[in-house]
Amino acid sequence: MNDVDKIINKVVEDPDYVSCLNENEIEYCLEKIKPIFEKEKALIELNGNVVFVGDTHGDFSTTKAIVEGFFNSDHIVFLGDYVDREPIKWGSIYNITYLLLLKYCYPEKIILLKGNHECNYVIPCFPYEFENEIIQRYSSSKLHEKYTKIFSSMPLMVLTNKVFASHGGFLKEADLKELKKTEKNDLRAIESLVWSDPEISTTYRGAGSRFNEEDIVEFLDKINAKVFIRGHDYNTLGTSIYGDKCITIFSSSRYKEMGNRGILVAITNKEIYSTNDLVLKDYSTGKWRSYKAARR
Repeated sequence: MNDVDKIINKVVEDPDYVSCLNENEIEYCLEKIKPIFEKEKALIELNGNVVFVGDTHGDFSTTKAIVEGFFNSDHIVFLGDYVDREPIKWGSIYNITYLLLLKYCYPEKIILLKGNHECNYVIPCFPYEFENEIIQRYSSSKLHEKYTKIFSSMPLMVLTNKVFASHGGFLKEADLKELKKTEKNDLRAIESLVWSDPEISTTYRGAGSRFNEEDIVEFLDKINAKVFIRGHDYNTLGTSIYGDKCITIFSSSRYKEMGNRGILVAITNKEIYSTNDLVLKDYSTGKWRSYKAARR
């Protein structure tokens, strides 16, 4: 075992050790991790028990609780937005670094999708604080370039148990064959998948496209799925919409008082035909408890 593997294993065993890593150690680790993402396609197809995690936005404490609470699942799918708006100082650095090292050790179990904050390299988002945070911590933007290379290689969407999942939206006109051919850095795909919102949301971003119930039913029918799980929009957080075809989850304490409230994950352990079939868990009290979605 080389020194980099020792560092990675130490962080996976003790996540708080990530705060002790220096710039060079992180750089070495990121170089080893990048090839794992390069092998993945834009669409990841999974089987088994899957836990979906919404935007974590630098909430390192909640990320640790999610990994500890659900590590026995076959897969943990994070829907993007790992950086920015962190509730603790350096939270974005700790959060994304820990998840990347975890991905290195468990590449089939840990799935990390792009969010719009990981796509700042092609479509700027505001506020984007991650680069400045790295400069403040390490007096250099060198690491930001390394992280960005990994972000560019992250997948965009997951299909499992009749559930389609992405950070924000979907490709309205695409069928399953087209999704499988999608390139991870296709600008049109990135904008649709990580920037889009439902028409009933009050959020307006200047990017992405709005989708309604007809759009989502048509898309899900074409790919033989029944439910769309997403993050991205705190206005619909914790809410099942469009005839229980779509639900928005967030997994950061920064947003627990917004939308329908909660720090949520969604669990699939069978084929899902409605959001009613999902098992929802909430961590807003510091303990995992059952959660009932609002409906619109």
